[in-house]
Amino acid sequence: MPQFLKKIDDVKVIIEHLEFERTKDPSSYYLYVCFYYISIVNLSPQTIVLKGRKWIVTNDLGEKMVIEGMGIVGAYPKLRLGEKFRYSSHHIFSRPSVAEGAYFGIDSEGFPIVVPIPKFSLLIPQQID
Repeated sequence: MPQFLKKIDDVKVIIEHLEFERTKDPSSYYLYVCFYYISIVNLSPQTIVLKGRKWIVTNDLGEKMVIEGMGIVGAYPKLRLGEKFRYSSHHIFSRPSVAEGAYFGIDSEGFPIVVPIPKFSLLIPQQID
């Protein structure tokens, strides 16, 4: 990790729930969608502002898709001690995959921070109606 980023261990990212479906477009390369529901809880004495995110989705062949950008579902959450930000979004995929990543932002002292997102599996359900 670069020296200028401070990893914040007291900010917890909780994967609350995953839902899997077949995509609505049968001509799409991406056959499945995973809807994920996440909570970010600040247990640090520092107030933080999350400004962006980076996801890396790696399939079972080792192929990677990188998704990054500003904001988190259009928001820039400011979290004081004990505050929580909840949101949902999705990943599209065609093969069994793993999603992982990080949120980026600043703390109340102006230092750039990184908050790791726990790894989770994007699995193809045995039967999707």
